[in-house]
Order: sequence, then C-alpha cells, then structure tokens
Amino acid sequence: MKAFYRLMKRLKQKFPKLPLTLLMDGLYANGPVMEVCRKNKWKFMIVLKDGSLPSVWQEAKGLMRLDTEGEHRHEQTWRGRRQMFNWVNGIEYEYGSGKRKKVMNIHLVTCDESWEEIDKNDCVVIKTARHAWLSSDPVSRKDVHEHCNLAARKRWLHENNILKEKHQGYRYEHIFSHDWDAMRGYHYLMHIARMLNEMALHSIYLMEHVKKVGVQAFFKKFQIAMTHRELNTERLSKVSESASQLRLVHEENWKTSRFTA
Repeated sequence: MKAFYRLMKRLKQKFPKLPLTLLMDGLYANGPVMEVCRKNKWKFMIVLKDGSLPSVWQEAKGLMRLDTEGEHRHEQTWRGRRQMFNWVNGIEYEYGSGKRKKVMNIHLVTCDESWEEIDKNDCVVIKTARHAWLSSDPVSRKDVHEHCNLAARKRWLHENNILKEKHQGYRYEHIFSHDWDAMRGYHYLMHIARMLNEMALHSIYLMEHVKKVGVQAFFKKFQIAMTHRELNTERLSKVSESASQLRLVHEENWKTSRFTA
C-alpha cells in the first residue's frame, strides 16, 4: 500500500492536470485511497468484495430492496451475457477513528450476469457471476454500461496482458541483464514483438484458425513451419512487392461467432 501512495504522488507531479480514471482491485477499497483520488481530482472504479466495507454493503442492500420500481436497475445483453445492474448513489461512508474520523459519499454498483458455455461433453451449461464496484461518480442507466463494462472490467484485460508477458512466452519476469539500458532495450523490443504478434493473431486471415486451435498451438505450428521447411524466397519476394492489406478483426458477432474487419 505504501508503494501506491508513492506512485500517486509521482503521477500527480508528472501529470498535474491529466484527468485519470483508476481501475483498482479489492485491496484498495478503503477511505484513504479514495480520499487521495478525490484530492487529485481523479475518478475511480474499485472492486468491492463481499466481506469489505460491511457498513456500505448493509446500506446498499437495504436501499436496493426498497427500489421496487426499478429506478436504479438496468438489464441488457452484452457479448452474449445477460446482465442485471443495480446501483445505489450517495452512500455515506465513515472511515478513520477518533478525531481523524471522516465521511465521504460513495456510489456502489453490482452486476449479476449469466451466459451459456459448452462443456467437455458438448453439453450446454449455464454459468453465473457477480461483480461489484465502488464508483467515484453517481451511476445512471445512461452510463452504467460505460462505467462497468467499458471501464472497470478493462482492469482484468490489463492484468491478463501482464500475465501473458510474464508466463506465456515473453519471459518478462526474468532479469536478463543488470544493466539498466539493456533492460530498457529488452522492454521496448519485447513490446514491439508482442504488438506484431497480436496484430497477426487478430488478422481476419488467421483469427478463425487461432480460435480453433488456440494461441500456443498456433505458435508451435508456426515454429515448426519456420524451422523445418525451406522458405520459398521467390514467392516471398513477390508477396513483399505486391500491394497488400492487413485487415484486423474489429469485432466478433457473438451469435454467429463470425469476425468482421
């Protein structure tokens, strides 16, 4: 937690007027962290676990039960998942003790979702999940999707990216040098390689195959093709000279599983 406060101080010094939205996990669901964000005029979406901030949960659940008209409720389907959002704005949250006790207004939003998956026996199974976040801003029907799906859930995307770089082929957890310039050089080259790999994997021509066999199996087949087959230099020369276009996948139709550029 001490590292968090040091990083926030450096961010504010380097970018004093830059508007930020911090996406944080449940470790940071506490008053001092939210106080720092508001002092710096930053927005936040913080995961709220079931056992965290019991007084906030108690008030939120009570107010949700009173919302019989569904004024603070929104239902939708997103990426094949049926979602039910419920939220409570303006919850008074007390933190600190004695003379240092403080009060702030926070906003809580929950998302209950369900979706279908095919198991190993080719049977359809129903999966469910529940998510909850603390928001720096009040939530409404107009922006609940933006707050939760397009902002808060992106934190998992960032964490998955780091996981890939550390444990799925890029070996980012290893120290290949004790020289700072060499470490930075590897950092930049690794990210360039990662970018090229992602662009190739998300091209219209490869995406269907990658989705079918998996990323690791695809790269294994690619490695075998590159090391055990003689390259046709004449064909490669013609391809490089011809006008070509790399069409990337823009989105996937979750009903048909087809990709569009």
